Amino acid sequence: MRSPRLAPRRTQHPQRTQRTLRATLAGAAAVTLALGITSCSGGSTDADADNADLKIVASTAVWGSIAEQVVDDATDAGSTLDVSVSTILSGTDGDPHEYEATARDIADIRDADVVLGNGAGYDNWLTDNAASDAEVITAAEPGEAHDHDHDHGTDEDADHDHDHGDSNPHVWFNLDTVREFADNLASYLHSVDESFPDSATGVTEDLDEVSARLDKLPAAKLLFTEPVALDLINGTALTDVTPEGFADAVLTESEPSAADLASARDLIADGGVDVLVTNSQSQTAASTQLVNAAKDAGLTENDAVINVNESPDNDQSYMDYLDAVVSGLEKATGDDTEDDAE
Repeated sequence: MRSPRLAPRRTQHPQRTQRTLRATLAGAAAVTLALGITSCSGGSTDADADNADLKIVASTAVWGSIAEQVVDDATDAGSTLDVSVSTILSGTDGDPHEYEATARDIADIRDADVVLGNGAGYDNWLTDNAASDAEVITAAEPGEAHDHDHDHGTDEDADHDHDHGDSNPHVWFNLDTVREFADNLASYLHSVDESFPDSATGVTEDLDEVSARLDKLPAAKLLFTEPVALDLINGTALTDVTPEGFADAVLTESEPSAADLASARDLIADGGVDVLVTNSQSQTAASTQLVNAAKDAGLTENDAVINVNESPDNDQSYMDYLDAVVSGLEKATGDDTEDDAE
């Protein structure tokens, strides 16, 4: 399998050999083709996907939804490239961290012309099963699964500045990474068929609007029971005050110690937290205790307990999912954007 194309390193990729199917596209570029988009759990068996000129398979609904927007926008702009998009995991019923690919999933992945993943050890089951001649695009380097025996007791940890981004696998809340990922996909599809735009302008415009909303948020202290949306607050007036030991344990999918849990719970009880961000899709006994502590502290009465699922709900696009999170932050922090507009 060729090295994955990483969105943050778009200019550093070697020249790739296209599959035999792609070689036929140049002669068919003048023919108007219908766009077939599918999205489901376990891949697609839809006839449109089977008959499309190019088959994209994404690991989760986040990356599948972004791919669909890129393709839809290209079609609206006049692209004649026939593309199908299918997603292995969708909905919020399970925890993607615990997912194991089925035989059907593997067959769909190996049949894909383009494989889209998260990377960062989050969906190695996808990249490990991509065909050797498939185009593999991941938002972060594939990496390895988390080490559950991670040691939190070093002196360096004592100077921890709450920047968990280097090892946080939830990169879909890093808006710069999402922009790069979408542009990278568009650039590759443009190399297959020049009628396809070489950048994902629509995705960029939507993300720019979200960034503007985040920039207007007032200062507030956030505690995360899961680091799902942690990257979203980078560069804003929002501050991550999650106790270091608790944050590191969760990031490595370990149980926080009694002392780390008590530290987080006491911080909430003492008024050191303005907003609690949790993840009901991956709820643990520890996170449940913090939600209860937030309730006792009155945060729920101020809409200051926000649930951020690991993935969008069924039939919810990535942009709608992102909008819901930002709207929750606006409400929890008392952002007066609407009043200011009036």
